[in-house]
Amino acid sequence: MAVYVTLIRAFQDWSVTLGMLQIEGVKHAPIFTLENPKRDTKIDALIPAGVYTCKPYSSAKYPDVYEICDVPGRTYILIHAGNFEADTTGCVLVGLSAGVMKNQAAVMQSKQAMEELRKLIGDQEFTLRVVDVFA
Repeated sequence: MAVYVTLIRAFQDWSVTLGMLQIEGVKHAPIFTLENPKRDTKIDALIPAGVYTCKPYSSAKYPDVYEICDVPGRTYILIHAGNFEADTTGCVLVGLSAGVMKNQAAVMQSKQAMEELRKLIGDQEFTLRVVDVFA
């Protein structure tokens, strides 16, 4: 069964990009996202809006996460746990809530969000559509 996920980016400023994940055809609790802001670097900038294939990925540092494949000029772009912009180098962080922590934008309950994603998607590939709706 094909799985389709949409990342809706709703807010961006000089320090962070925030959004939400929506899994097509599945009722689920909100899953918030945090990414780097748009930058002129390829190393730690958010990925371009578009459609990507995601695959399960696991390493010692990032066990049981998902890799966003075929990002132009980039590799190892992951969906993983983390709270702050400093926790990502071009990856997508997830959380069950979003707000301010330690005077900076953050997603919270990140490990629980990854557990929820694994329950909803499992160990299968899925299609990720990234949409920018901020001005």
